[in-house]
Amino acid sequence: MQHELEIPFVYERGVLKPEVDVDWPEGARGVAFIRETPGASDNGLSRRRALDAIRRIGESGVFNSGGRKLTRDEMHERR
Repeated sequence: MQHELEIPFVYERGVLKPEVDVDWPEGARGVAFIRETPGASDNGLSRRRALDAIRRIGESGVFNSGGRKLTRDEMHERR
């Protein structure tokens, strides 16, 4: 049986990464017909910059959301 799907993806570091779940078995093979979407280059660049900024915040270990600090019990669900 042949499947034909239109799957949005992002190209990063030589790999096509689907932006949605792909319901194919592991190791399945297919052929891709690739068409660049309008504005894809700009969107990918701004997304990459945002992810880099988030990664830098995480690596710094310093993040102040401005909200109240949670208690230990609130941070660790106990059931």
